Amino acid sequence: MIRAIISLACLLSSAGARAAEEKQSAYPSPAYPAFDYQAAYAHEIRPHRRTIPLAGVSYGGNQLRLTLTVSPAGDVLDAKPAGEERDLKFWPDLRPEVLRWKFIPFEVDGRPVTASVEEYIDLVPPERFPSIHLPAPTVRPDSKVDITLSRSMCYGRCPVYKVSVSTRGIVFDGEAFVAAKGRHTDRVDPSAVRALAKKFVAADFYSMRDEYRASVTDNSTFTLSISIDGHKKQVVDYVGQWTGMPAAIVELEDDVDALAQTERWIKGPQQ
Repeated sequence: MIRAIISLACLLSSAGARAAEEKQSAYPSPAYPAFDYQAAYAHEIRPHRRTIPLAGVSYGGNQLRLTLTVSPAGDVLDAKPAGEERDLKFWPDLRPEVLRWKFIPFEVDGRPVTASVEEYIDLVPPERFPSIHLPAPTVRPDSKVDITLSRSMCYGRCPVYKVSVSTRGIVFDGEAFVAAKGRHTDRVDPSAVRALAKKFVAADFYSMRDEYRASVTDNSTFTLSISIDGHKKQVVDYVGQWTGMPAAIVELEDDVDALAQTERWIKGPQQ
């Protein structure tokens, strides 16, 4: 879920944030220890959708700021939304899903506590699935697979890196705002790489558009590509979900990060 932090850092609009602050001020100060969205991200248990496609959502930045009350067991006890009226009208439909979110318990002095947690939901237009379906290669037990994900600069401190996961191993190239710059390698189980390739096939990745690009500036560009026995496909994602890019592409990006365990090089050893 590296993308979650990048997206939140880049997509927060000043108008939306100001509206959220005004709305939030109507609520009493939390009586529980408070945790920000970065702490929330680190404690999320999947599935946990922060970007949600909805019919009726207009193009552009549509965001709700949430103040959650989370139990010592990691359950959401209550959720209060803040944002612009055009976005708040969707809250009745979103609330049941938010109340089903789960978190790793938040702790103070090593003990789980009831916590006040800052979260966000980005609302995007409905997904636009491929209308023409192209045949994808078959992933065989001996297939040669190469999967690459790159994340570029943004107007901020977004991690900039490229990671390749293949049946030969993992290669991470850290460029900027990462703990480990330069080239780093590791082994990987080839069967795990082929299993991930099958997820690309199941998601109809080979039928996706070559590019999903929103008309905004200052964000990171994510480029995801796969080669299965020489059959290649690449998708460029520049705030793509604003344009109806299927959420499956974001999930595949996250899956590449997860298989490569990129956080060890992005954030460094966790204490």
